Amino acid sequence: MSELKSAQLLRGNAWIFRGLIDIDYEICSYNLVRDLRADTAEALGKFCMVNVDPDFPKKVRKGDFIVAEENMGYGHDHDHGCLSLIGAGVGAVLCESAAPYFLRNSIEHGLPVVELRGVVEAVSQGDPLEVDLAAGRFRNLRSGKQLSFTPPPDFILKMIGAGGIYPLLTRMAQEGRLPKR
Repeated sequence: MSELKSAQLLRGNAWIFRGLIDIDYEICSYNLVRDLRADTAEALGKFCMVNVDPDFPKKVRKGDFIVAEENMGYGHDHDHGCLSLIGAGVGAVLCESAAPYFLRNSIEHGLPVVELRGVVEAVSQGDPLEVDLAAGRFRNLRSGKQLSFTPPPDFILKMIGAGGIYPLLTRMAQEGRLPKR
């Protein structure tokens, strides 16, 4: 149950990005990643969102939120975008809607992505935000604006709390909680 607690209440400041945010250009340039041969979250985090805001990796603080419009993370099925967000310290992505591959890859790596209608209009740049994943509640701590969403199922919360599917499976194997062959 401890992995649920660590993943359920998130706090950070808002970073608003409008328009289509592509996984291969805006979030983290695939060409740059390929040329650098960078493959860790920490290495990729140094290049997170630099094509949109060159200083983003230096200014973002651990736990801050990306707030985006429709189809966040559209493009190819690459892990480097969500890994760069994790490496930069982003605590979660709050968006009007997310591209399916981006949503799946982010959650598999332990990065919460919340599809939340009205979030862009409920937030100004830099606003302090609070998201309770387990309860399905969003709150802008500056304005008091609140929104609700369908909370992720417990198995997704456990995955996020563990830091992704691989750390969760590793822990489960170490604890003898995986089925025997």
